[in-house]
Amino acid sequence: MHTPRQRVSRLVGAVLAGLALITACGTSGEPAAQKTSAGASASLPAAEGTTKYPLTLKTPFGDTKLNKRPQRIAIVTANTLDTDALIALGGTPVFAPSTVDRNPWLDDADTAGINTLWDAEAGTEVSAESVAAASPDLIVALAAYETFDQARFDKLSAIAPVLYAAQGELSWQELTQKLGSTLDLTATAGKAVAAAEKHVAQTRAAHPEFRGKTATHVIVYDEKYGPYYASAPGSDTALLLRQLGFALPKAAAKFTKDGTISDELVGLIDADFLLLSTSGNPGYFVDAPLVKAVPAVADGRAVINPEDKKTSTNHFAWGLNVQSVLSVPWLIEQLAEFGVKAIR
Repeated sequence: MHTPRQRVSRLVGAVLAGLALITACGTSGEPAAQKTSAGASASLPAAEGTTKYPLTLKTPFGDTKLNKRPQRIAIVTANTLDTDALIALGGTPVFAPSTVDRNPWLDDADTAGINTLWDAEAGTEVSAESVAAASPDLIVALAAYETFDQARFDKLSAIAPVLYAAQGELSWQELTQKLGSTLDLTATAGKAVAAAEKHVAQTRAAHPEFRGKTATHVIVYDEKYGPYYASAPGSDTALLLRQLGFALPKAAAKFTKDGTISDELVGLIDADFLLLSTSGNPGYFVDAPLVKAVPAVADGRAVINPEDKKTSTNHFAWGLNVQSVLSVPWLIEQLAEFGVKAIR
């Protein structure tokens, strides 16, 4: 489970950007904070006594010092990986991205105590002024976007110490453990990671029929943006498929640098299990003769996973690209349900 990720930032970024296009519908560019429950404050479980403060937080942009255990934690990344990790540790941020609303693995109770949800979209940055208004004593930017630079660090570190890691630098296990050790919750983090990994292992053991079968995941956006090959080697989707026992088709390597599926490449999406996650109006692709001629489609081994009509979000496709200690157990169950429909 601790296999280092072979990330493909460009590919992941493209998927996140695409999902943003799907779900944005009014992206503000400069997010505005919005109150959800006035008066709430951060909460953390009791300290374990293994982390010593003051604690130096090292980043490529400079170091900050956490003089004591924080109580008011602000999350400034939109992808929710660090928000999920904090909730898994039993904590509640005072400031977090509104994209947590896309995470069906969270209950309302998980987010009810968040004081401010800032108006987030994948790839956007919240203003330093909005962060300052939350009066945090720790700013968390784990899995930070490429737009996080020296100037942004300087602004944020003037508000509070900054816990930082670049997107793709840490696996979800490492991210959870890094946050846990910073909050004096190292043992709690270890238990959360172990529980998630056990869930994955149990799901895999329950489906020996997947072992060695090839699988492909395609995200079908509106025709304006086209279909996207989401399970190229090195992607988060490929990692999850392999954890469930699936193999990647040889053709998957063709999409490592560019996931665009042109008409000439449609035949390469074939696999024992073909998952088509759709959003908007996917008929131009899923009903196209070229696609219907793909053996997986013709033989009934293709599964269509539509968007949630109420939210216009494909939560599974979103979740595959924001894999966390909380999302992975949910994702692995969803993926197994899809796989069973194709592999009989």
